[in-house]
Amino acid sequence: MSHHQIRIRASDAPWHARFFEHVAEVFGGGADFRLWAARGGWNATYEVLAIAIDDRLVSTIGRTRMELAINGEACIGYQLGAVATRTDFRRRGLSRQLMNWVIEELDHPDQPVILFANNDVLDFYPRFGFRRVRQQLFTASVTMKPAGALAPSWDVADAADRARLADHCVRAPAVGRRFAVREYYAILLWHLSNRPATIFRLDDVDAVVVASQQGERLTILDLLAVTPFDLRKALPHPIARPISEVEFRFHPEDWWPDVTISQPHEEDSPLFVRGTVLPRGPLRFPDLAQT
Repeated sequence: MSHHQIRIRASDAPWHARFFEHVAEVFGGGADFRLWAARGGWNATYEVLAIAIDDRLVSTIGRTRMELAINGEACIGYQLGAVATRTDFRRRGLSRQLMNWVIEELDHPDQPVILFANNDVLDFYPRFGFRRVRQQLFTASVTMKPAGALAPSWDVADAADRARLADHCVRAPAVGRRFAVREYYAILLWHLSNRPATIFRLDDVDAVVVASQQGERLTILDLLAVTPFDLRKALPHPIARPISEVEFRFHPEDWWPDVTISQPHEEDSPLFVRGTVLPRGPLRFPDLAQT
C-alpha cells in the first residue's frame, strides 16, 4: 500500500467527513467535530495536513494560524492539534513526516508554534525543537452576591448569536499581554459546542464573559472585552448565587492582579512551544483558545 500527503482546507468538504471519522476513531467520540463544522467553525484559519491511503486517512496534524500576543508584542504563529495516527499505522514515522512538513512550511524558522500534548507522547515533540512550558492556575477569594437578574446570554446553537460572537471576537484584543491570543472564534466555537458553559453579555461595557458556576465557585473560562472595564464591579451580573472564589482559565494580569498563583499537580494537556521564548513568570494560555 502506498500513501500520499494531502492538505484538507475548509473548501475541501469531501474530505471533512473522513477527517471527523479519523479523529473519532483515534481519540474516541466525545468531541463533535461535525457539529462544529456545521456551525461554520472550519474556516480559512484551519487546515489539516494528512497522510492518506486511497481515500482513507491514517495520520493527521491540524494546524491553526493565529495572532499571538507574546510579551506585549503581536505575532503570527500556529497552534497544532489533532495529532493522530491510527493504531495499526503507528511506529512507521508518519507523525514525524507530518511534523517535518509543518516545520518546512513555517513563514520563518523562528515562527512561534504551540501545541497541547497527550501525556503518552511527551518525548515526541522535543525532537522537533519544542520545549515544555509549565502553566499556572489563578484563583481569587471574594465575597460576592448576585446583582439580581442574570446577565443576558448567547446560544451558539443560534446562527444569529454565533454571528454576534464572531464579530465580538474580531473587535476584542487579546485578554493578556504575556502569552495570549486574539480573534480565535473558530476554536472558541469548538469548545462552546462541546462543553457546558454560558456566554454572558455585559452590554454596558461591551464585553462577553464565558463562565460556569458550581456552588460558591465561579470559573471564568474566557473574557472578550473591546475596552477595559472594572471586572469586579461587573461580576455580580453573571452569577446566580453568592460566590467565595473565582477561578480564571487565562492569565488575569490586567483584570484581577491580586490572585493566588499555583502549579497544577497534573497537567491534562501539557503545553509545548517552539520558535519563541516566553516571558518569565506565571503563564496560562487561554483554555478556550486551545486545540
